[in-house]
Amino acid sequence: MKTHTRFRWLAVLAILLIVAGLSLEAFSNSKPPKKRQHARGPTVLWRDPGNIRRRDLFYGPGSKALAPAPPFHFLKEIKEGTQPKFDVEDARGVKWRVKLGSEAQSETVATRLVWAAGYNAEEAYYFNRVHIDNLPRLSRGQKYAEGNGFVRGAKFKPHRKDVERGENWSWNKNPFAKTRELDGLKTMMIMLNNWDDLKRNNKVLYATVPKTNRSESRYVVTDLGATLGRAAGLGGGRSKNDLKGFQSERFVRGIDKKGVVKFNYPVRPTKLGLFSIFYPPLFFREQRRAKSMRGIRVENAAWIGSQLSKLSDDQLRDSLRAAGYDRATTEAYVRTLRSRINQLNQLSQSQIAVRQRRLK
Repeated sequence: MKTHTRFRWLAVLAILLIVAGLSLEAFSNSKPPKKRQHARGPTVLWRDPGNIRRRDLFYGPGSKALAPAPPFHFLKEIKEGTQPKFDVEDARGVKWRVKLGSEAQSETVATRLVWAAGYNAEEAYYFNRVHIDNLPRLSRGQKYAEGNGFVRGAKFKPHRKDVERGENWSWNKNPFAKTRELDGLKTMMIMLNNWDDLKRNNKVLYATVPKTNRSESRYVVTDLGATLGRAAGLGGGRSKNDLKGFQSERFVRGIDKKGVVKFNYPVRPTKLGLFSIFYPPLFFREQRRAKSMRGIRVENAAWIGSQLSKLSDDQLRDSLRAAGYDRATTEAYVRTLRSRINQLNQLSQSQIAVRQRRLK
């Protein structure tokens, strides 16, 4: 009897937490639309990265010249989202959004890998330990503060004047539907175990290209924090920045009769997460996570695999070194990432074998 009572109370608690979390999210995301300052220009999801072997994965889409310049002055704490964040201004007058917590490292790596393959990505700079002038007591993330203005594990993302944040874009409805490039990006999301593949994490960035002074609409995955861990549905023990979780997951399961890759991407609600059925908006939102990544053609997954295979192990190490991982963790992640890239490359041979069996 006590066991059943305890289970009922756990179920009620889970439902209350779900509803409270969604209410808070809806409140924090309810902002009036801003007037757009940039022209739309052509839509861009991917551009030819050129010689991938020469790409600098330590700085990724940024550079040493563009990196944050101390000292940093605290501006304000940001309450939206699930991760602790605040804004600062650096010595050059550039404003930065600082993210603390488990996502800081994994997002720093993921942005570099996505950028290396030719996709749009935002700058990300990681500090193991950094001083922030006039840092107050934080309402979230205070556990990462050491006192005397120092915080641990901070990712800096800039507010660039020539980039304007536009609307969210959906994986299922966008100008690139059924293209090789979109399938390639979806494949990378699964490869990195990005289980938070919701529309709210995708933005159109209106930017001015410096050399031509022309505008373009860049389709970007602007939140890649829920990566390098265990992909799972609500209630399934999903994680981020979790080496053991990342290593434990299968990746490619095979190819179906229609030439679609079968990935291991179990992101539907499970266990206590099934109680989200009592709050349909959350339940169906969670169901959409898996649907967004379905239907990836084998030739498109193999294509992005061929792109990523050009990266050396040293380049992979640079992306992890930029995120402050220790040597042992870096080497373990490199081995797992290389294994996943190799699995994508093997898809071409698997596809040939499937075709040959059909002809017999």
